[in-house]
Amino acid sequence: VSYLLRTCSSSRTTFSQDAVVKWQQERQNQAHEVTKRAFLSLADYKHVETMSRFAQLELEHGNQERGRTLFEGLLEKYPKRLDLFFVYVDKLIKSIVVASSLEQKKHKKSTDLNPVRQVFRKTIQRKKLSDKQMKALFKKWYRMEEQHGTPKHEEEVKKAAKSYVEQTTNV
Repeated sequence: VSYLLRTCSSSRTTFSQDAVVKWQQERQNQAHEVTKRAFLSLADYKHVETMSRFAQLELEHGNQERGRTLFEGLLEKYPKRLDLFFVYVDKLIKSIVVASSLEQKKHKKSTDLNPVRQVFRKTIQRKKLSDKQMKALFKKWYRMEEQHGTPKHEEEVKKAAKSYVEQTTNV
């Protein structure tokens, strides 16, 4: 792998694959070093996608809080990048559902999606998205509630969408 990093130092795929191997071998410190090295070697325009990939790896294999922080930083810097938001939400849902399925086997607990709901609410409150993007965001939130939530939470999404529409049409 080190040979690949020397010869393909401008390829984000090489760094991502190296980090995946490090995470799978549970060598977190070395995976963090790969992350640092990637940002020093890669061109600036590759940083967003690379940061997104490392944040995904952090959510899947590492410290969930660190992964959330990385994604939150990306969304602060690029608030209109809905693709990053959707990747973040999907990975967050997956990590919560997997963790809760393990918990359910032990303690019969239900899935707690409040962290994901907070991410949706926070993004809606920023009001930096176009109407078309907001529609996609509400659809994504509603689908999540249909699959993993309760009818009460589905109604909450509908109310939030109606409230948004009323605010934007009255302005």
